[in-house]
Amino acid sequence: MYIRKRGKRFQCLIRFKGARLAKSFRLKQNAERWGHKTIAELDAGTYVDRDKLFSMQLKDLLLLYYEHVKAQTKRPHLLKYTIDMLCKTKLGKSYLPQVDGVKLSNFKNEMLETRSSATVRKYLLLISRAITVGQKELGVPIFNNPVKQVTLPKEPAHRDRVLTETERLGLYKACENNPIYFMRSFVELLFETLCRRGELLALRFEDINFVDKTALIRITKNGKPRKIGLSVRAIEIIKSIPRNVSGEIFITNGTSWFEKCFKRAVANAGLKDFRAHDIRHCGATYLAEQGWSTQELMAQGGWSSAEMVKKYSNISSKHLAKRLRIIRN
Repeated sequence: MYIRKRGKRFQCLIRFKGARLAKSFRLKQNAERWGHKTIAELDAGTYVDRDKLFSMQLKDLLLLYYEHVKAQTKRPHLLKYTIDMLCKTKLGKSYLPQVDGVKLSNFKNEMLETRSSATVRKYLLLISRAITVGQKELGVPIFNNPVKQVTLPKEPAHRDRVLTETERLGLYKACENNPIYFMRSFVELLFETLCRRGELLALRFEDINFVDKTALIRITKNGKPRKIGLSVRAIEIIKSIPRNVSGEIFITNGTSWFEKCFKRAVANAGLKDFRAHDIRHCGATYLAEQGWSTQELMAQGGWSSAEMVKKYSNISSKHLAKRLRIIRN
């Protein structure tokens, strides 16, 4: 350790096992105190460069996190959009030592005024992931995760919007006169296969085994490909779709365009509060009422737990009453 005077300040220089550190102080005794403390921490292997922490804002950490994980995420543009939004907030412009439970709680309450609890929950969990990755993989000297001090907004109740057979057939009919020519085929396959929208849009003709009546879903939510069964109706629909050079079964101009066209079909069918993802609920409920076991539904729909199957298969009270009548008789 060496202390020298530079102008009106005292600079402490440390060389320790290849490490070179320097810091200036107004008083010589403060420089000596910092030097002895730093050497002890270097010797114990606990030294952390806190100056880096005080010079970094939360938005800097979020951008570092994005660059670190963008190659691993399925929709990097959506992640970048969310991070850019967070960077513009007061919280995003706060320096990391200032990001505590109080600031995060204020941020949560402000966001809840204009956004849903599910959206605000996602924002907080994103910040939490960025801090954790910063701690473990990016060398950011953060000692704790302040998000853990905040009560996250409750998850919204799971949707149980299931169409009656009449409503479902009406939706199929409304999909026929649609700017997207394959809308009816797509919606029917969502019901028949229990696939997610993205899984079905990524499906290719080469993934279909017409002999075994199965399909290989390569792109899934959890990153693990799975094979599913295809009903007779699903096979008929796929065979009726003209093949193209790209090999994709469905070609679309993007999810936003698809959503816009689907909403038009829903409106034409006279349905309220119905989304494309709700078709997955309808298909799971139908198969559950046909006697499919939880394990079979998990394999077909790609759910990782029985609890998730329970959220999607909303068996109606009319079906339960019908089953009871059969048992009583």
